[in-house]
Amino acid sequence: MPMDNPIAEELVSIIKKQKKSEYEEAFERAFELTKAYAGSANAQASTIPFVFERLFELFVTGKARS
Repeated sequence: MPMDNPIAEELVSIIKKQKKSEYEEAFERAFELTKAYAGSANAQASTIPFVFERLFELFVTGKARS
C-alpha cells in the first residue's frame, strides 16, 4: 500500500535500506539528536518518536510544522 506522505516514504526506505536516499544525512542527524534527547533526564518516553519525526522533517524540508 503506497503512502501519501513522501517524507514518510523516504524514512521507510532509509530504514529498510531499499535504496540510496538523498535524505540519509537528515536521518542520521535526526537520529543522533533524538538519542541525545532520549538520554537526557528530562526525556519522556512517549515524546521520543515525535521528536525524531519532527527533526527528520525539519532536516528534509528545512521547515518546522506549526
